[in-house]
Amino acid sequence: MALLDWPRHMPADVLAPGALHFYDAATAFRVGATDRQMRNALTQQLMGIKMTLRRRRLPPEVVHSLAQSLRALVGLKELEVDISFTSVGDHGACHLAQGIGTLQRLQSLELLLAGAGLGHSGCEKFAKELSSLRSLTRLKLDLSLNDIGDAGLRELSKFLRSNLLLQALVLDLNRNRISDPGVACLAQVVLELPTLSELEVALFDNRVGEDGARQMAATMRGLRKLSRLVLGLNRNAVSEAGVQDIAHALSSHSLQDLELDLSVSSVGWAGAHDLGMALSSLQGLKTLSIDLNVNHVGSAGARLLAQAISSQQGLVSLRLLASGNRIREVGARELSQALGSLRLLCCLELDVSGNGIGDPGACELARAMGHLAKLSRLVADLRGNLVGDNGERELARAVGDLPKLERLELRLGGNCRSSGAGPLHHELKNAVRKLQTGGCICDFSF
Repeated sequence: MALLDWPRHMPADVLAPGALHFYDAATAFRVGATDRQMRNALTQQLMGIKMTLRRRRLPPEVVHSLAQSLRALVGLKELEVDISFTSVGDHGACHLAQGIGTLQRLQSLELLLAGAGLGHSGCEKFAKELSSLRSLTRLKLDLSLNDIGDAGLRELSKFLRSNLLLQALVLDLNRNRISDPGVACLAQVVLELPTLSELEVALFDNRVGEDGARQMAATMRGLRKLSRLVLGLNRNAVSEAGVQDIAHALSSHSLQDLELDLSVSSVGWAGAHDLGMALSSLQGLKTLSIDLNVNHVGSAGARLLAQAISSQQGLVSLRLLASGNRIREVGARELSQALGSLRLLCCLELDVSGNGIGDPGACELARAMGHLAKLSRLVADLRGNLVGDNGERELARAVGDLPKLERLELRLGGNCRSSGAGPLHHELKNAVRKLQTGGCICDFSF
């Protein structure tokens, strides 16, 4: 029985005291030399590593051990760590940052700490531990659902100031009680990054107002090398004047990818007008995403946005969310004319739910989508409108006419149909079933 217990007590290091009870001297030396070579290879030659511990229970000693292990990987150039929703708190985040801060060769860092229990004092220590990193060219920090506030963002901005080689910066700061003073600090520091070409800042559900929007607009004007911009200000206190400042700042760029998230931001006709003018001035745009859900755009604003979208003939991906904007039949008609002209589109996501669109508008939109022969992904949300049998018939024809469709999502709940679950209802179901038979992934709801 004692012989069966040996493997459990065998030392991990074959050269450790007591190891020769299990190995002869020659074997121990040979295996030990191989072990040292492997360790040296890991610490010196390992270039990239990804660790996903999302939603795991991480006691302090585990986080400390993880930080110590990272500290040994001196040759690391790319690192991805996801410890979101682990409640490591201020101390755990600081321990982790201590280990990462020693990796002087690191060029790409992705650190996800959403919902980790990080406060403003912890964020200050966290940022100071990372401040020794000076070779980063790509940085992604997800600190969403924490409580860093303006004070934490101010310290985080100081860390960013030392990374003058940054080319891509992604900051997810959703729901952190951040207001205009914090955004002003961030905007000023980002403006000082001379090589930045990709910028993503998500500030969903914070306390950013008109001054914060104006500061971000000033930063956007100064970043002349931007090719990709993502700005999320949905569910803040941004006024229409702030939206107009952002729109004016866009006109000075040659962007390839643009995403603006401005839902629940008091965007009316004036804001839609300025956004439309800015979009029309952009050249070389390939990917466009605009979230204007629950604003006051109306049919007139929809017309202006549609004209701007139609001017971007090189678009391959379009995401337009305009739920709850009262665009009605006129706005739907204008959008359909714009969509029909974008013959290079491969991906389209359109949300016009809750806009009072009836059969005429739905038919126009369906015909426009049916002409986009290169579409491989289509998401259309028409819930809460007045779409009846005729609209369903055109949608069935449209999706059936798309030869390259690989993914389809159709949402039609909350509409009125004169015939209920009649034959035209089945016609749309049959079209979806035919697509599924051909290998298309479909998500279809009434």
